[in-house]
Amino acid sequence: MVAFDWNGTIFADTYAIFESNNSVFKILNVKPVRLSIFQRYYDVPIKKFYLAVGAKEEDIDNKAKQIIQTFHADYEEKASKVRTRAHAKELLEFLSKNNINSVIFSNHIVESITGHLQRLKIQKYFQEVLGNSLENLPLKGRNKDEKLRSYIESRNIKAKEVLIIGDTIEEVEIGKEVGCYTVALTHGNCSVARLKKANPDFLISNLKEVINIIKKLKYYK
Repeated sequence: MVAFDWNGTIFADTYAIFESNNSVFKILNVKPVRLSIFQRYYDVPIKKFYLAVGAKEEDIDNKAKQIIQTFHADYEEKASKVRTRAHAKELLEFLSKNNINSVIFSNHIVESITGHLQRLKIQKYFQEVLGNSLENLPLKGRNKDEKLRSYIESRNIKAKEVLIIGDTIEEVEIGKEVGCYTVALTHGNCSVARLKKANPDFLISNLKEVINIIKKLKYYK
């Protein structure tokens, strides 16, 4: 099984996330940051990221609802024009043809993900979308690790039969905790330096490289 992160991995929305967070910074009285700074500090829970770029914890806590609503409204407008990352459809077609199941596990909103999957005509490739509701956006905590672990256990899938693909250190950390193989994808929401430091099993620059990784791991015969 392949477990894909959504934002910045299947969905090429890094710039939309970056710009929408700069909109949130106005609420928090923080100066807008450059993309390189965003990639250097972006993290989940998002609160860690906001603190790292100078927001006050009190402001984050007191304005939590406004932060979530502002980000979501700004992001969805921008995301409506976003496409998949290069080679995503090629990889998904390969997995489908070789009977390798794919799921999405994400901190993002399930309704948003499924809407974009339908718009992009790729919903048929995924057996499940594991995500959040709007009210549970990851401002203060993580839960995508719990969702993935629960999904794997409920289907009696061995951890080493799962390949996790993501563009942030969070997916690498989750993979190590759960015992899965990890693939870190560059040019997303994390800098290359941070991804290297997280020490994934594989570091790639485009999704087409996953095909050879799957063959190497003997998921494909």
